[in-house]
Amino acid sequence: MHRASNNSIFAPLALAAAAACCLFPGAGCRQARLGGSALASADTVYVGVAVGLQSPERYVNVFEGVQLALDELNGRRPGGAPALALRRAPAGAASPVEVAAAFRDDPLVVAVVGHTESAATISAAPVYEDRAHGGRDALAAVTPTANAAPVTRPGGWVFRVTPVGADMARALARYAADSLRLGPVAALYRNDVSPKELLRAFADEYARRGGTITERDPFLEEIPEFDAYARRLVRRGTRGVVIFGNSPEALAAIRAIRRAGGSPVFLSSNAPTDVAGDPAAARDFAGMRYVELYAADRPVSPGAERFAEAFLGRTGRTADYWGALSYDAAMVIGLAVHDVGPDRRRVRDRIAAVGRAAPAYDGVTGRVRFDARGDPVEKPVLVRTAGR
Repeated sequence: MHRASNNSIFAPLALAAAAACCLFPGAGCRQARLGGSALASADTVYVGVAVGLQSPERYVNVFEGVQLALDELNGRRPGGAPALALRRAPAGAASPVEVAAAFRDDPLVVAVVGHTESAATISAAPVYEDRAHGGRDALAAVTPTANAAPVTRPGGWVFRVTPVGADMARALARYAADSLRLGPVAALYRNDVSPKELLRAFADEYARRGGTITERDPFLEEIPEFDAYARRLVRRGTRGVVIFGNSPEALAAIRAIRRAGGSPVFLSSNAPTDVAGDPAAARDFAGMRYVELYAADRPVSPGAERFAEAFLGRTGRTADYWGALSYDAAMVIGLAVHDVGPDRRRVRDRIAAVGRAAPAYDGVTGRVRFDARGDPVEKPVLVRTAGR
């Protein structure tokens, strides 16, 4: 992706061809689309945002976090660097693979924030690596929240700013065993890659500390039914319930168990979200222990405090981990573009070097340093009590 010496003549033609091929994809278009001049000559390049194809309302803060990062980056971009803008996935994309392919084949997308779920990120990774074409048009993806181990691999094109899920689960297990001394607990988990990995890590660490899991009950994101599980847990007098799923699923489980007459200690792998405007949800979550990846009221740095203020001023909402981790993911990408330009491979290599050959990034969720897999090294993992 090198700039031609007579760029003023040929760049408009290349961009026109790229636009035509994006509108009318077909045989022979790929070389015209991705010949290399579009990113190098563009005044604006794009950061794709790949969010879940289901329940898009859950991911509003992902877009807000990315946009805040791009606004900040554009306010201090070095001379000659292109402006950075956000590009959403095509509305017609029906799968994570289709989303990834659309971004890969877009000549002006330099890298991607996403995906947010582990299974989606894993399925899209070969597309970001462009294995179908020998890596010719590969582009980096930085996931804010996908935490399953297979998401990243040495030398790959997928990175993450969230701690690895197993580390989060082990921290929760240590808290349950050492601080709460719960003894036997039950586990509810979404039947997906990341929650199952979290459960295994929790169970192993909990067993090492003398704890046991009396039952492991799966549920589906599309049909989070908990009433039958709740009645059985209450009959058995379960003292603790650990929930591996997103905030809406944890809330549904808590309410079902309380309707059945139970009052165990609840633990969750995810923080409660969207409770500021929902007093009933805030009351139901109160007392739940959860893994904390970002807290607006407990900034880890001056930059984190500024981000919390900017997010509140922009949206009227308190920033959550979705917004904060997405902000950090976009900053990692944007700083790489500022440093090495918009060439996709150079951006990928600059991201991979963060904390090793290149400086670490002091993010709003903690310092980011990538290991050889693209996982953050020693990201902080805390356990917090909801409502406190």
